[in-house]
Amino acid sequence: MPQRNGYKIINSMRQYIARSVGYPLQDIYRKTNILETLKLLRESQYWDEEKLRDYQSAKLQMLIEHAYRNVPYYTDLFDSIKLRATDIQTVDDIYKIPILTKDIIRKEKSRLVAAGYNMQHVKQGKTGGTTGVPITVYKDTANRSYTWASYYRWYEWMGLDYSDKVATLWGARTVTNKSTKDALLDKATQYIQNEFRIDSFELTETSMMKSYKKLDSYEPLLLKGYLSALLDFASFLKKNNLHNLAPIALSSTTETLMMQHRVYLEDIFNAPIYDQYGCGELSAISYECKAHNGLHVNMEHILCEILNEADLSVFDTTGRVVGTDLDNYVMPFIRYENGDISSISTKKCTCGINQPLMNSIDGRTIDTIELKSGKKVHGVFFTDIMYELGIPAKKIQKFQIYQNQPGDIEFRIQCEEPLGKAQQLLLMKAVQVFFNKVSYSEHKLLPVEQNGKYKYIINAIKN
Repeated sequence: MPQRNGYKIINSMRQYIARSVGYPLQDIYRKTNILETLKLLRESQYWDEEKLRDYQSAKLQMLIEHAYRNVPYYTDLFDSIKLRATDIQTVDDIYKIPILTKDIIRKEKSRLVAAGYNMQHVKQGKTGGTTGVPITVYKDTANRSYTWASYYRWYEWMGLDYSDKVATLWGARTVTNKSTKDALLDKATQYIQNEFRIDSFELTETSMMKSYKKLDSYEPLLLKGYLSALLDFASFLKKNNLHNLAPIALSSTTETLMMQHRVYLEDIFNAPIYDQYGCGELSAISYECKAHNGLHVNMEHILCEILNEADLSVFDTTGRVVGTDLDNYVMPFIRYENGDISSISTKKCTCGINQPLMNSIDGRTIDTIELKSGKKVHGVFFTDIMYELGIPAKKIQKFQIYQNQPGDIEFRIQCEEPLGKAQQLLLMKAVQVFFNKVSYSEHKLLPVEQNGKYKYIINAIKN
């Protein structure tokens, strides 16, 4: 990595601030326990399989007891099938609990939230919308502590420290603006945590040159973000013959990292790329290590099953991903089927980490849509717009964006009741800023593909 005058001193100072101020302050302000949890995870990654499973079983028992006593949906579910909380003693008993689906979540809504729970430090969010309309999700401090601690442990798998300089290509707000107070707080947080963010929804030629110059000065050790944004930025660097950036590692999220993407990005940046897998409901599921043999399942946080058509757990065979978040007590996701397909290997990784390996994730391939500016965005772009405009997800069962001409789209919505003229106009006004032509239609049913999976982005432009 090129070393410039004063770089080592400045970097050390930023690291010191991040370690001594930024991240401890995060735990204090958000009432999380991330740094202590990270110490545990550094040890547990080397536990043998039996100890890891015992740890999972103990956490599962506590979660099930809590869910039965405090979450209306699980109280009624267990009573209806005559299942007692004490019937779940180990992870091997998990099959006794029926699978939780997106449709059940949309139907049950608040009945999946623990009654009487202290909501003071609970965060409300939404799923990314990569399989349809976003779902409202509540996460407590225990969940966020394990999620972020496992994420920082992953930094170490990549040869980094959580206090190292990081640059992120991420999606900023699309049609609404942050308050001045929030914007200043965000900038301050980035500084004291040694991070620099770039709006991946605004990657034009001009903005990418500005971003390149800032990154060239900032010198991040990790460059991460949406896969499509990384690819667009890499293409810009290659076209303009820009080679100064020298991160130690890259990481991608949201879209499936295919082999051609890996080869292309590693060639442009001369650094290895690491894949990760998670979803808005379950958070951090698995991460890739330096051996690149697959993604290690984050066992301390999640109980991950791969089910076949008969709902039986399988290994070394492709099946449906079903996960149990062992840490979310405010809104327990127990045996949640997220719509993805993968497999878990029985082989051990050569890196020495004992968490099992999840193979490539199928069913997450995301098409992109081309805006009138020529830049491309994925489906989160549209779900963010709807979320920011306050359009209620309960009115929209599914949406689909169809494109066969650059800059033009058909916006299709599946809903039982009409969205309403006011909200239609609000949505179209926001979307039309980014396109030459937008047609809108509402449907009682949007069809699935022949393989039974639903595509919310259909790009029919022929290359």
